[in-house]
Amino acid sequence: MEKYLVILNGIERDIETAGGDVDELKTIHEQLLSMADGTRSEAIARQRDQKTAQINNHIVRLRGELNAVGQVNQNTSLSPSEEATRRSRHSVLVRRLMEVLDKYRKIERESQRQYRLRMEKHIRIVMPDATDEEVKEAATNEASRSVYAMDVMSSYRSKEARRMLRDVENRNQDIQDINSTIEESLLNNMFLDLEGMVVQQQDILDNIEQAVESAHENVEAAHTEVKNATWYRIKARKKTWCAIFLLFIIIVAVALGVALPLAIRKGGGSRSSSSDNSKSSFVTETTT
Repeated sequence: MEKYLVILNGIERDIETAGGDVDELKTIHEQLLSMADGTRSEAIARQRDQKTAQINNHIVRLRGELNAVGQVNQNTSLSPSEEATRRSRHSVLVRRLMEVLDKYRKIERESQRQYRLRMEKHIRIVMPDATDEEVKEAATNEASRSVYAMDVMSSYRSKEARRMLRDVENRNQDIQDINSTIEESLLNNMFLDLEGMVVQQQDILDNIEQAVESAHENVEAAHTEVKNATWYRIKARKKTWCAIFLLFIIIVAVALGVALPLAIRKGGGSRSSSSDNSKSSFVTETTT
C-alpha cells in the first residue's frame, strides 16, 4: 500500500506541473496577441510550440500511468475497504487530470478565436465593404486570402502592405498550429478516455460500497439475532429456574402432606395406648 501511495503522489505532482504549464501557455498566447501589427516574435512562437509539445507529452504519459494504476487495482486482491481507498484516490487523480485537459482545450480554442478575430480585423481594414461571409472566407480560405493580398498591395504603400500581410499570415499560422495541437494530440479522445476511466472507477466504487453496506447490514442482522437469542436463552433459563423452584415447592408440599398425617396418627396411637394402660392398672388395684 505504501508503494502504491508513493506512485500516486508522484502522479499528483506531475498533474500539478502540467497545470502550471497550461497557465504558462496561456500567458504566451496573450503575448503573441498583444504584439504590434506585422510582428511575430520567433522566439516566443518557438516557446509556445515547445510548451505545447511539453504539455501534450505530460498528458499522454499521465494518462498511461493512470491507466496502468487502474489495471493494477483490477488485478489485486484486496479487502473491500483497501480497494475502495485505492480506487477513490485513483479516481480523484483522473478527475484532476481531466480538469487540466479541459482547461488546456479551452485555452487553445479561445486563443484560436482571438487569432482569427485579429485576422478579420486586418481584412476589414483593407476591405471595409466586405460582408461578414466574405471576411470569414478570406480568413479561412487560402484562395480568398490571395485575393485579399492583391487588394492590400494595390490599396496600400508597399511597406504597409507587407506589414499587414505578414500579420495576417502569422495569425493564420498560429491558428493552424492550434488546430494541429487540438487534432493531432487527440485532446478530445484523451478527455473521453479519462471520462470513461472515471465512470468505470465510479461503477466499481458503487459496487464496493454496496457490498460493504450489505455486509454491514448482515452484521447488524447477525448482531440482532444474537441479541434475541441471548434474550430468549435468559428468558428460558428464568423459566427453568421457576419450574425447578415450583417443583421443589410441590415436592415439599407433597412430603409435608404425607408426613404430617402419619405424625398425627402416630401421636394419637401413643396417647390411646397410655390411656388403656392406666385404666388396666386402676381396675387391678380396685379388685385387689
